[in-house]
Amino acid sequence: MEFKKQEKIEIRFSGTGGQGLVLASIILAEALMRDGFNIITGESHGIEARGGASSAEIIASKKEIFDLSVILPDILVAISQQAYDKYGKKIKKNSLVILDSSLIRSESIPDSENVYAFPFTRLIREELSTTLPTNICFLGTLVGINKIVSMDSIRKAILNRVPKKSGNINLKAFELGFSLIK
Repeated sequence: MEFKKQEKIEIRFSGTGGQGLVLASIILAEALMRDGFNIITGESHGIEARGGASSAEIIASKKEIFDLSVILPDILVAISQQAYDKYGKKIKKNSLVILDSSLIRSESIPDSENVYAFPFTRLIREELSTTLPTNICFLGTLVGINKIVSMDSIRKAILNRVPKKSGNINLKAFELGFSLIK
């Protein structure tokens, strides 16, 4: 599913507070705007800031957008079991689903050509000795799968939105996620 062939796309990132979902959605939204798309974003947090349920949503279109929230996303990224349990069934039939298999039970992951499960959290910890840029890693995989934005736009958006001192590690995380698709 390549985005450029669609008129409008709805995206939901879901996980728990503290996993960087909102930042990832802001970065992707900025990259989409750089590539000429209109954007609507939203976010939802559980009653706890860290550790509670969290989601971030993007609606992107070259035309005017009249919807205010995502109902059935074209793309779902779930990086916790709780998030996948909550949102995994609330998708379109052919939605692209990206899961963190480090944090989601293997028996929960369906065998489907539209489902990509990678151990993002484990890979980032092993490769970069931190889990902070896991959110940027799954962005790399998302861009690698469906070319939703140009590489130039996403790299600029990452560097514009993360702290200057962590720019390089975030770009490495993005490249790691992107390389998982090759």
